[in-house]
Amino acid sequence: MIALEELRSFTGYLALATLIYACISYKNYAKTDAKYFIYCILFSVIIEFASLYFESFGKWYTAIFGNTNFPIANIFTIVQISFFLWWIRLILNSKNRKRIVGLLLIAYLVFAVLNTMYGQSFMTGLQTYTYAIGVIFLLIAISFYFVESFNKETMLRITDSIKFWFILGVLLFYGTFMPFFFAFHVFLKGDQRILSLVLFVLNAIMYLCFSIGFYKSYKQNKVIDY
Repeated sequence: MIALEELRSFTGYLALATLIYACISYKNYAKTDAKYFIYCILFSVIIEFASLYFESFGKWYTAIFGNTNFPIANIFTIVQISFFLWWIRLILNSKNRKRIVGLLLIAYLVFAVLNTMYGQSFMTGLQTYTYAIGVIFLLIAISFYFVESFNKETMLRITDSIKFWFILGVLLFYGTFMPFFFAFHVFLKGDQRILSLVLFVLNAIMYLCFSIGFYKSYKQNKVIDY
């Protein structure tokens, strides 16, 4: 079986390839809200390769945290989920739904701070409570997007929207990984190979969805913005 480090490096290269394709297609969606997604992918690339570097070569990092990447993983989770909540709020049309998602974002950040201060360790373990609450809020926000999209006359052409593929990628990753993650800790304790393999596959699916979205914008040379 492929080593865990190799799977993680493959995930980094998937993110990097997606980022390159996003840059190539940037002019096709530069004037839409989709343009902010490129920064999210860039952040993912930085985190993926930084975590590998610090664990392998960062002496000060291993001296403080040991051979783990829990702090980086926790930071990545909080920043990425916060970005997705912010971005979905940005693309929603309903003011009420925008307000609700904004409140969810604030509540999530407050919960993350409180969980760090009084709940789970930030440095020596994964903050599963913060992750779970964030995914629940994210699924609520995603449901708002689909409610608005399915209420429009352009519903049959939704797959031509770059935003649809971004949302679908996020949904498939978080909506699938969260139940697996908690089932893993109950039934598959200690087998990190299975967890890493599933994480790699879901990341591949998510980045494929992102790439399809960029392809749609590149193929049409015009983003259908709905």
